[in-house]
Amino acid sequence: MGDIIPNDAAYPHWKQLCLAAVSELDAEKLPQRLADARSAVLDRIEDNFSKPSNDEQLVLRNALDALAALRAIVQRKIA
Repeated sequence: MGDIIPNDAAYPHWKQLCLAAVSELDAEKLPQRLADARSAVLDRIEDNFSKPSNDEQLVLRNALDALAALRAIVQRKIA
């Protein structure tokens, strides 16, 4: 990940991957960044399934929505 993506405890791994995806400028790397970020968010959602935190669940759902929107834009540009 680039220098603009923080790598510390304040930014969990899934969030780091989301930030990397939304800041990726290389069109060839973007689909993989989106897939990696989506996978990490879904993994985190599964981790929280037994003891959900409402605040984090909302943030995770919002992240999935943002990644899906970005993926749709990328797919339209490819087509």
